[in-house]
Amino acid sequence: MYAIRNVFRAQRGKAPELIAIFTAVNQAVTSQEGFSHGKIYADMSGPMDTVVWSFEAQSLDRFFQIERGLFVNPDEATQALIDNLNSLAVEGRREIYEVIL
Repeated sequence: MYAIRNVFRAQRGKAPELIAIFTAVNQAVTSQEGFSHGKIYADMSGPMDTVVWSFEAQSLDRFFQIERGLFVNPDEATQALIDNLNSLAVEGRREIYEVIL
């Protein structure tokens, strides 16, 4: 099992819009078999307008297969979601951890 954590810093004041995007993405991802425990966090300290979306995946191969599938010929709704995310985010990173306990 792996914990995948996506950390994004939104443009100033745009964190609520980023949270709305991750809420939709979280529902789509965690409704699939092998994905669970999706959560969205907002900053309470550190850089302002930071949004974290984390979830667990049983397989990294499956995770990357789904991710690649989203970016190869995305449908109109998916492309709009990607464009919104890119326009709202200043920076982002992904952290992947093996779940031990």
